[in-house]
Amino acid sequence: MFTKESCGPCGLVKRYIKALNDPRESSIEEIFLEDFSDTPIPEENLKLAKKYSVTVTPVLVITDEDGELLETYIGGMPITQNIRKLWTKYNI
Repeated sequence: MFTKESCGPCGLVKRYIKALNDPRESSIEEIFLEDFSDTPIPEENLKLAKKYSVTVTPVLVITDEDGELLETYIGGMPITQNIRKLWTKYNI
């Protein structure tokens, strides 16, 4: 999930997922794209954002083991509405 600390919807999504109290939460890797920090965004994070055409946050990118794009969910509402379905769909 591409996220920023300064992103309100990102925080809501993180709290929602944490509130589910589901061990599958660990399957979600956070990729930070913070733009209001003194620390530069890691080059690897920028490359991933470019690879998956991420220009806003929050964005949940579903990939296979090889990093091939399967699905993308943009915005807090689509992510929270679909997270449980995605865990089931991909047997996570």
